[in-house]
Amino acid sequence: MSQNPLPAPRGDAQRGAADHHDRVSAMFDAIAGRYDLMNAVMTWGQEPRLVRHTVARANIPAQARVLDLATGTGDLAFEVLKQHPDAQVVGADIAAEMMEVGRARAGGDRIEWVVADATDLPFEADSFDAVTHGYLLRNVADIPATLAEQFRVLRPGGWVAALETSPAPDNVLKPFSSFYIHRVMPQLAKLMADRPEAYAYLSSSTKAFHTPDEVADLFADAGFVNIGHETHMFGTLATHWAMKPVD
Repeated sequence: MSQNPLPAPRGDAQRGAADHHDRVSAMFDAIAGRYDLMNAVMTWGQEPRLVRHTVARANIPAQARVLDLATGTGDLAFEVLKQHPDAQVVGADIAAEMMEVGRARAGGDRIEWVVADATDLPFEADSFDAVTHGYLLRNVADIPATLAEQFRVLRPGGWVAALETSPAPDNVLKPFSSFYIHRVMPQLAKLMADRPEAYAYLSSSTKAFHTPDEVADLFADAGFVNIGHETHMFGTLATHWAMKPVD
């Protein structure tokens, strides 16, 4: 198992994009075997519902070609096939071992698994009808470049739908949601993961991440329209959606 240092939260100017890429890849490969279990625990069993909701927000048409970025073990990719059995699904991630776990799942041969960097996708322009991703933006070094690539590969009229963590909102529940993110999650990780520091990174990077409104602004800056979001779990998670304009 790799013992590379974990990636720093967003905003550390001393780490280049390539270094960030390698560190994130190593971290997720190291926790691949426990990733799905950890997500289930961290979301109090809500992960399947959140995944279903995110895929539904992608407005996937019949016989679509769908790209699932940061596909990991394939939760969203498999959900796309569940909701749209006639879809052609490509799952892309920088963490090859995560995708090997997904490939071994029942039905894994129905998905095309591709090792790819979300900031420099190896796909033609206007080649997908929809893009989905879960927990991608928090883990990339360049969010504008990542969204620009999604805009490029989407066909006009295509939608992107994303599930992301969010910093605790500034409301009456903030003390409780902050306590869960920064105290409960790392303790659960210590009990369940070989590298609990990976989930300490989750806590710190979630705190440093953009609010849902700020993410919406980033989608708008990339050229998307019809942008929206919905928060979950006391504001600590959010589903985002946006459309590439029709020419």
